[in-house]
Amino acid sequence: MGFAHKGIEYFIGLYSSKTTLSIPAVNNYFKELELKKIDSAHLKAQNIIEDELSRISEEKSNNI
Repeated sequence: MGFAHKGIEYFIGLYSSKTTLSIPAVNNYFKELELKKIDSAHLKAQNIIEDELSRISEEKSNNI
């Protein structure tokens, strides 16, 4: 299923007993996670997106 956080789309899927997390806009991020709750996958995706946005912002400010 597709979701969005701060305008960046991410996908969460279920594969057997694992959860997959994909964030194409973040260097084609893909990972299999062993989580008990789907909420943990959302939190992980949102943290990765926040970190990437912070990194991009920091790079832009350093290039000015």
